[in-house]
Amino acid sequence: MFYWELFFVFLKIGWLTIGGGYVMIPLFLEEIVKKRKWLKEEEFLETLTLAQLFPGPIAFNFAVAVGYRLKKYKGALTSALGVIIPSFVSILIIAMFFIKWHKSKIIQGLLYGMRPAIAGLMVYSVYELLKKVNFTPLKTFIIISLSFILIFFKINPIYIIFISFVFSIIWVYWEH
Repeated sequence: MFYWELFFVFLKIGWLTIGGGYVMIPLFLEEIVKKRKWLKEEEFLETLTLAQLFPGPIAFNFAVAVGYRLKKYKGALTSALGVIIPSFVSILIIAMFFIKWHKSKIIQGLLYGMRPAIAGLMVYSVYELLKKVNFTPLKTFIIISLSFILIFFKINPIYIIFISFVFSIIWVYWEH
């Protein structure tokens, strides 16, 4: 019974979300933490952080991580299938018709009009996540510094990820 519920939660989120994995985060939070209470907020943030460390789409990585955390390998497989199927079917249908109609004014207008909505959902996701972070002066300094580096020096974010990864390990090792 639980596997079906896990599958349908990720299937539903996959079908309802347009715009990529980060847009799915508020829906994941609502379903997994607030509605079903499968994870606590701290566990949710830990799992989301873990999912971001690995290459690949964030929605897939997050689904696998949540499924594994809840029901080990079967849960990971179940939730991965749930989140993949909508994307696969959607992109297949779009690909079949996009080549023929991609110059249509209606399709161009639809794609252009969806951009602000997707940007708004991403900003909302960041806002929801930031509300749950326990900010210290050091964490605030790190966030501002890294944002400044990314925006003004335009270095590849992968360097920031690797450097942050190394410093995080050192930091955790030092504190424990």
